[in-house]
Amino acid sequence: MNKLGYFKLSALYSGLAALPPVLQLLVQPLIEGNGKLDAVDFSQIGMAEQVTALAFTLVLFSMSAALTRFYYDVEDDQEQYNKMVSGTLLSILFRGFLVAVIAWLLQDWIGAIFSQSALQNFGEYGLLAIGIGVNRAIYMSATALYRNEKKIGAFVAANIGLALLRSAFQVFAVLYWDMSFLGYLYGSFIGSTLVTLVILVYSFKKCGWHYDRQIMRPMHAFAQPLFQYAMVSWGLYFVDKYFLESNPKTLGIYITAMNFANGLQLIIQGIQAATQPEVFRYFKMGLENHLTEIRSLGNMLIVQTQLLLSLAIIPIVFYIDFAFETEIKEAASYVAIILIRFIPRSQYFVFSFVLFYEKKTRVLSVLNLINLLVAIILNYYLIPIWGIYGVIFSVLVAECVLAWGVAWYAHRHFKIQWNWTKVLMIPTGVMVLIMALEIVKSIVQIAPITMAIWAALIMISGIAIAYKTEFQKVVFRK
Repeated sequence: MNKLGYFKLSALYSGLAALPPVLQLLVQPLIEGNGKLDAVDFSQIGMAEQVTALAFTLVLFSMSAALTRFYYDVEDDQEQYNKMVSGTLLSILFRGFLVAVIAWLLQDWIGAIFSQSALQNFGEYGLLAIGIGVNRAIYMSATALYRNEKKIGAFVAANIGLALLRSAFQVFAVLYWDMSFLGYLYGSFIGSTLVTLVILVYSFKKCGWHYDRQIMRPMHAFAQPLFQYAMVSWGLYFVDKYFLESNPKTLGIYITAMNFANGLQLIIQGIQAATQPEVFRYFKMGLENHLTEIRSLGNMLIVQTQLLLSLAIIPIVFYIDFAFETEIKEAASYVAIILIRFIPRSQYFVFSFVLFYEKKTRVLSVLNLINLLVAIILNYYLIPIWGIYGVIFSVLVAECVLAWGVAWYAHRHFKIQWNWTKVLMIPTGVMVLIMALEIVKSIVQIAPITMAIWAALIMISGIAIAYKTEFQKVVFRK
């Protein structure tokens, strides 16, 4: 295995995938402040994003994951490839139309679930949010395919185009069109639609217009359990915000911290996206003969995740404290404890490699349903007592239940002998230590930047302890 080549490709994909959300975060201070948007507006943006995320999940139907798997079945057959790509895009557009029509018919009922008057008027912003979700589904499907095909030029163009156009229109629409969350949505819709149109024209010109049921049927069967998992994941991300929605300022602060976490998550997803094709190629060549390479890739993914988190915590805390003017500054206090949720999430991804390849995706929907139920129950009881910390603790527990459940099932049925100390025990210990430090912080009032430094040191120490043998071999050339 060419580890240097893997790291280069991983850095390229993760960096480019993160560019649109990171640029979006960097321009947020331009629209926030006295006389501009505040925590309440950011809470409305966050809830509208949940509508977008739901539309995206429904419209995509996990077809980006299906593309990354079924690509290997049709990569040598251009006709089948064309039908797969064209059929996937047409199905996304059709589902988008259906979701938009249903939402328009039910707009009064949907608006009634919210307590804020601006969110109750769903007809004013709902179709915009759904349109952004459809654009996102097209973009995600296309870039997933570009990664597998290693079409770096197309991948670069799609990500840079989305980053520049969406962020530019967001700022312009808020400052010069509508100083509210509606202006933000208009900007997002216009910028993302321009990118979507280019992708569709390019794809249909290359592949034509096809919808072959024989090709799409097994893809939908593969995607259905993953779609159920995606819906559960959406519910997990929605439930905490919904419980906080009646307190707009608190929700706005929490959503701001989560926005930075989600931006970081996309970098992690870029790393995962670079890892998955390599793992699948080894599975295709034979699991028994390539266990060493598969374990190595899994170890590197978890190390990269922890290293990225340790390097990101301090700059994010500093940026929030420096760049924002309103109550949004308080989001800096929650960054460290929120970011560690990606430790069990990366473990889940590693342990589920074999389940995706073997198309055993139905078990994932069951495990994620358990994950959602745990989160709902804990949120219901803990948010009234602990507020934002109740939300964070609920998510951390639910993510750990999911990661450990997948690890148990995958090991029981496929017998991949992971080094459990490296991939499970030490990362979990790092998370527990940071949670303990957060408790101390809340008692003795440690400054957010101090907390960030300690959290980064704990993560780096965890990596050093887990891989001390490998470090010694590099340093002393043993």
